[in-house]
Amino acid sequence: MRATRRRPRKADPLASQASVRYVFERLRSALPDNIPKNDEELVRLLRAARHAQRYPATATKRGRPGKWKREELLRVVTHLGAILDRETSSQISFASFVDHYLRLIDFPSDVIEVLESGDLNLFEAEQLARVTAGRLGVSPRQAKRTRSVLLSSHMQTKASGERLRQRVNELLRASSAEAGETSGKLDTELEDLEDFDPYDSTHLFWEQLKQLGFAFREIRRDDVTDEEIEELLKASEPILAILNRIQRRREQMKVIRVKL
Repeated sequence: MRATRRRPRKADPLASQASVRYVFERLRSALPDNIPKNDEELVRLLRAARHAQRYPATATKRGRPGKWKREELLRVVTHLGAILDRETSSQISFASFVDHYLRLIDFPSDVIEVLESGDLNLFEAEQLARVTAGRLGVSPRQAKRTRSVLLSSHMQTKASGERLRQRVNELLRASSAEAGETSGKLDTELEDLEDFDPYDSTHLFWEQLKQLGFAFREIRRDDVTDEEIEELLKASEPILAILNRIQRRREQMKVIRVKL
């Protein structure tokens, strides 16, 4: 069941434009010959590096050749990951930084203001930033007024970030319907924002699980030694025990629901 009430939040060390640009400068210092001086070009580089990290080499060779070599992109992943580990005590990964923190560079100024004041966390700010003049089909002033109303209601009711996301979705669907657009685009356009909380252990779990899936998909039988197979089997035993416990609990809950 999704939470509908606002949870206590930890301070986010990167939830400001200044912090993101500070990370940019640290990266430029670490790789002066590889990192563009222009922030827009750097964002493109980081998104390309995220693509290289997410997909195996065979997948990244499809289509047009990229602007940067894969080895160069993976070097950026390594260095930025190390910077984030130091700056956030390993709480924010390279993937989370690129998928979410880069977005706040383009947030409206009023959203940045409440984010940096600590009144909103990054997930909530991402939802509010989706309410733009272009999506609503109104003037920038009207869009800002709409964001203000949403924010005021959100703070007064102390609702969860998930509830704010739902309200924004409803608002954008209504605007799309009036403009004759399909709602499917809105459902998938920002799916990366779903349930994001950099300090939520479930977010970190699913991110690691996704990385494991990519790794296992590429491994062939000849790639693994007998010793590594033994290590993997030992490492998987406690994980399988936890998964079996979860499965038994799910089955018990199904029985309880049937009886009710």
